[in-house]
Order: sequence, then C-alpha cells, then structure tokens
Amino acid sequence: MDLELLKDLCDTPGVPGLEDKIAKIVQNNILKLCQSHEIDAMGNNIFRVNKKIEKAPTILVDAHMDEVGFLVSNIESNGMIRVIALGGIDPKLFYGQRLSIWGKKPIEATVAAIPPHISNKSDAVTQVEDCIIDTGLKYKDVIKFINIGDQVTFSTKCEIGYDRVLSKALDDRVGLFVLIEAVKVLSKKKLNCNFIASASVQEEMGLRGARIINSRVNPDFSVALEGTVSNDLIGVASYKSLASLDNGPEIRISDKYLIADRKLNSFIESIAKKKKIPYQLTAKNAGGTNSTAFQVTGNGSKATVLSVPVRYLHSPSSICKIKDIKNTISLLVEIVTKINTFKNVG
Repeated sequence: MDLELLKDLCDTPGVPGLEDKIAKIVQNNILKLCQSHEIDAMGNNIFRVNKKIEKAPTILVDAHMDEVGFLVSNIESNGMIRVIALGGIDPKLFYGQRLSIWGKKPIEATVAAIPPHISNKSDAVTQVEDCIIDTGLKYKDVIKFINIGDQVTFSTKCEIGYDRVLSKALDDRVGLFVLIEAVKVLSKKKLNCNFIASASVQEEMGLRGARIINSRVNPDFSVALEGTVSNDLIGVASYKSLASLDNGPEIRISDKYLIADRKLNSFIESIAKKKKIPYQLTAKNAGGTNSTAFQVTGNGSKATVLSVPVRYLHSPSSICKIKDIKNTISLLVEIVTKINTFKNVG
C-alpha cells in the first residue's frame, strides 16, 4: 500500500470542475494496468480494467476526484478577496482558517478574523461569501497572481503516522486511493466479470459527473467508494455515531437519497464474514453519494456504498485509520473477484 500516493492525492488541489491534477495522478498510477481509458465530456475518467468478457456481469467501482473548497469570486480594490464555497462547508469552520489560493502561483492567505478584544460576542456566524480573505499583498500584486475563478483550498497538509491519516480532502481522496490500490491488485487477476473503474468529477456539487457514466458503462452492479461520516466522539449518543473508526469499512443501507440494494449488501456481508474482514452497517437519512446516480440513471444498477470512516468530514483536518483503509481495499478486491457468483435470489 503506497501511503505516499495517498499523501499526494490529499495535498493536490482539486475542487469541483478543476480535478485535472487529480486525474493525472490517477492516470499515472493505473492507466498502464488497464485495457482502455476514456475521458467523457465532463471529465470523468473511465477505465476498463480487464478484457471484455461476453455475457459476464459488469461491475462499476467509482470514487470521486473533487474535494470541497472554494472559488475566488471577487478581488477588492484594497487587495482583499472574496470566495464562494463549492460543496457543503460549515461557515463556523471557515473563520480564521489558512487557505491556499491556486492562481498563477500558489499564494497563502487567511480568512480575516476579528481579534477577541474588539469582537461583538453576539455576532452571528459570517457566511463564507461574506468573509474577507487576506493575502497580505497589495492589490497590484494580488492581480498579478490571482484571477476570478481560481480554486482555493484549505492549506493543511496530509500527515500519516501512528496508524492514522490526518488531512483535508479525505472525502474522497481516501476512496480514490482505495480504488487505485484495488486496481493494482485486480489487474493481475483472472476475473470472471467486466471490471470498470471510474474517477468521477463534481460529486460535491450534486453528483453531477456520475449522472452521465451509467449510459456509457451500463453496469449490472455499482459500488461508490467514499470517506464517510464517523461521529464516534465522547458525548455523542451511540445511535448518532454512525460509522466508527477501527471497525472496518461501512456498508451503507441507506442515506438521504439511496436505498442500497439489499441482496448486494447481503452478498458483500457474506464475503466479509468468510474472509474475516471487519465491517459495519449504517442506516441513515442524511448525506448522499454517486451511488444514487448509478442506481437510477440509464438502465439503473444494483448499487451500494463502501466507505472508510472519517472523523470531521469537510473540514481542514479529517482523521481516518490506516487499518480501515487496508480492510476496505481487501473487501473491495474480494467483491470484484467474486461478483460473478452473485445470485439474485432470497
């Protein structure tokens, strides 16, 4: 398992609509392992991993390349910058953060914070688009390097050690990492299915990229790989903790937009039990993934979600466990290897 690859994925910027650098990393790691590769009109990267097998089932495994972040929306005459959010970001987390602005050259900035000595304690939370982004540069220097539409990300760097990963963008760079590592293993196996891997775009803006993949691939089965919410914290009721770190991948039963295929989930559970791979089930009515699009677009597919539990999702510093990543890769490899044995009964 190449953890330096995971660090590279997390540290490289790629907000919705600007995933090109992430796509290049994916291509550099698996393109030579696959039979074919295409990039559609939106920028989704679709890889056929093994040679096509007539009358064999087709399984699509997807991870999205985009991370939540921001776009420069305005540059004030005094050099201050305004941004808009791309994806779900809590304004309370934004205030006072360090940011990286990816213009003609990377520029570090801070979200301007009022010193506590003069702040009004009753002030409401300022929305992201109303915050001031301060680079410390004069207007004439700002416009040399920064343009409207440049992407902006949290500037926190990925740290790996002590059996954990601490980083921004684990949604969904950890899912993308799982996909790449699984392709490395599965490309060496004789498969009895048609295995398609997709690195999709713009998931954080409403599953936009995934909506056009099914019509190209026409899968029988689809698995969305994700970093999922783990709320296993002191003071949080156990029924609200959702997935927990150290307990293996999440197999999702439901979220706000998905009712996963129960027979497919049962099939995955049986594999995990036989291989003694730890896993956890979650049923919730919040959140959503590309699995929703794969289930209901085109001809549809038997769809589910396989996720690495992550604390503090969509924040500057999320946390996941290396052993959960390893177990997710192991379970995914087994799913693809055995999907031809799926029986639609019971």
